Order: sequence, then structure tokens, then C-alpha cells
Amino acid sequence: MRTMVHYVDTARLLGAALVCTCLAAPLGALQDPDALRTAAEGGDADAAYQLGRAYQRGRDVLRDPAEGARWIRIAADQAHAEAQNDLGRSYANGYGVPRDLAEAVRWFRLAADGGFAVAQGNLGLAYSNGLGVTADDEEALRWFRLAAEQELPLAQYRIGLAYANGTGVEEDDAEALRWFRLAADQGFAAAQHNLAVAYANGLGGVPQDAPEAVRWFRLAAEQGHAAAQGNLGIAYSNGLGVDRDAVEAVRWFRLAAERGYGAAEFALVDLEAILTLEELEEAERRADEWRTAYRLARSSRQ
Repeated sequence: MRTMVHYVDTARLLGAALVCTCLAAPLGALQDPDALRTAAEGGDADAAYQLGRAYQRGRDVLRDPAEGARWIRIAADQAHAEAQNDLGRSYANGYGVPRDLAEAVRWFRLAADGGFAVAQGNLGLAYSNGLGVTADDEEALRWFRLAAEQELPLAQYRIGLAYANGTGVEEDDAEALRWFRLAADQGFAAAQHNLAVAYANGLGGVPQDAPEAVRWFRLAAEQGHAAAQGNLGIAYSNGLGVDRDAVEAVRWFRLAAERGYGAAEFALVDLEAILTLEELEEAERRADEWRTAYRLARSSRQ
């Protein structure tokens, strides 16, 4: 199963824009926009923030990113940390406001200086990628560590990457694995994938353990991590840590290929050629079952 580049960096960015990789507090379904507006107009920062989020997501109001950003700014100007971070995201992605990475960083910094972990993580990403600021690996790591102290899985994962690749610190696979495990235990898919790679290849001081690798690949694959889906396909195709199952292999290779994982497309050519039409239909049925469950899970989190 030694098919993956050692500790590939799969931190999620939207194009070149910074994104918050953690879920924000859910907007309650029973929130009344009129009541929020009244409270927000009366100076309630949290109401302004919630109203802004409602407009950005089209929750109980017509989606209006510009109106959403306006209300979020009102909250951000009152030092509301979540609003400051979300306003930074809006500027980073050009959502409801013109795209402006420097302005995004300014708002991330205000929230980060106030101790808001998600903003600290986004500021770490800014320094790591040189977006809105000069790239600085040590400064990025400083912000990731501050966020990791608050158990932000993105930050734990990025610290793991730093140790895995010797970025801003001395390379240390065992320390990388420790941080990946912390993030993986919180459900962070990229960290779960890298932990699986370690078990698949016996890296970072853990023994080679194919069943344990498959367990972590599956957890990441179920969340839509393309490389994990591809490696799960390899496991089923070759009987590594699981019983050999060509139909299940095709299922995961198809899902990985749909997400742009090129190696899965090559694997499909040979594997699909040896399956019957009935087996191919069963693989597609299983793949579609996953797609449906994944869409439902995503919609429930919005």
C-alpha cells in the first residue's frame, strides 16, 4: 500500500483563498430573522453576527452575501471574535465584499489576538502560504501552536506537517505522528489519512499494520478525502488489511476519481475490465449510496 507521497499536505484552501476549516456554531433553525434584526439594530453584536450568517447562508431569509457581510461587519466592529474571523473569510474568498487578502489578514489578526482559535489557525495558514502577508514558516507555526493549545484540529494537523517536512522545525516523524493522531482523533480527515499512511508503511515509530491503516483510511474516505478513498480502493484490490473485494475496490476508486485523484482513474481501467456487468452495477450502487449519505451529511451541517 506504499502508494502515497510521504505526508502529503492536503490542507483545504478555496483556490488561493484562506478558508476556515472548522465548522462555525450552528445557526438555530428556530431563529427569527425579525427578532435578530431588532436586537442587532439595538446594538446586540451576537444578533448582528447571527443575522449576517443567516443572509450568507440563505437561512430563513433570501441569500444575500453583501447584506450578510454588512451585518457581520457591524458585529466585528464591536470586537465579536467569530464575526471578525468570518469577515476575514469573506475578504479572503471575495464573498459579499471585494477579495482583499490583506484585509482578510487584518480581521483574522484582530480575532486571533483576542484568542479565537479558528482565527489563529487562519492566520497560521496566511503566513504558511504567503497570502496577504510575507510567507514565514516560523510565524505560521507560532499561530498554529496557539490554536493547537485550544485543540483546533487544523492547527494540530499543520504542526504535524511541519515536523513531517522539517518546515520551521527539525524533521521528526514521531512528533509529526503525535500531532496527526491528535487531529485524527477529532475527526480531521487529512490527519486520519496521514496516520493511515504511517501504519501502511511503518513510519514514525509505529509498526506496519495494514488493518489499522485501513481503519484510518476508511474514516477519512467516508468524509470524502480523495487520497484516502484511493488507498482504500488499493486495499480492497490487493487484499491488504481487508479481504480482497474487486467490487468494493471499484466503488472507492470511482469516488476518488470523481474528486480528481488521478491514480484512481488508472487503477479503474484494469480493474473494471475484469468485472462482469452485474458487478460493475453493484459497485456503482454502492458508490451512489455513499454519495447520497455524503450529500445529506453536508446539508445537515450547513
